[in-house]
Amino acid sequence: MAANMKRLTVLIGLLFLAAGSLPAADHAFVSAGMGYLQPADSGYKDVYGSQVFYPEFQAGARLYRGLYLVAGFGTFTKNGETPDLHLPAKSTQRFITGGLAYIATVSGRLKIKLEAGAADLRYKEEAMETSVSGSKVGFEAGMGFLVTAKVLFAGVNLGYITASDAVGDVKIKLGGARASLCLGFRI
Repeated sequence: MAANMKRLTVLIGLLFLAAGSLPAADHAFVSAGMGYLQPADSGYKDVYGSQVFYPEFQAGARLYRGLYLVAGFGTFTKNGETPDLHLPAKSTQRFITGGLAYIATVSGRLKIKLEAGAADLRYKEEAMETSVSGSKVGFEAGMGFLVTAKVLFAGVNLGYITASDAVGDVKIKLGGARASLCLGFRI
């Protein structure tokens, strides 16, 4: 995983160097960042802890003025321990989001970003020699601030992503409160 993160960091750096030579535009954007998730499910927190850090990516295409069609992706894997038997457990969640974002100038280079849309949350959990997986559609909403330069930007985002499912007769909540830092470029 560390080797993959190094490759991702190098790739993002090369993209930003290439983007620095492009003329400024606002037809589309691409960003990559590091997210933080506070899981909504108390059972999940008991096994895996109350915080998750993960890579996330987003792309958007301008529809009209400050209105963008956006899509995002994030994934994480956590290792934990079952509460009573103290056996190893492993959880993987992936989410794909799609929706609309509105980006408006607050002042100078500072912009605000509001977004909402649908989210497909996929999960897999392995513990005690069994595996449970599934996928549920939910929603995501968030807001953030962007600081823009010629074609590059940096941002901070806060939001919530959620979906619910049932494993047997146990209800589970996927997702939770999110925060992220991102770097991107406008095309």
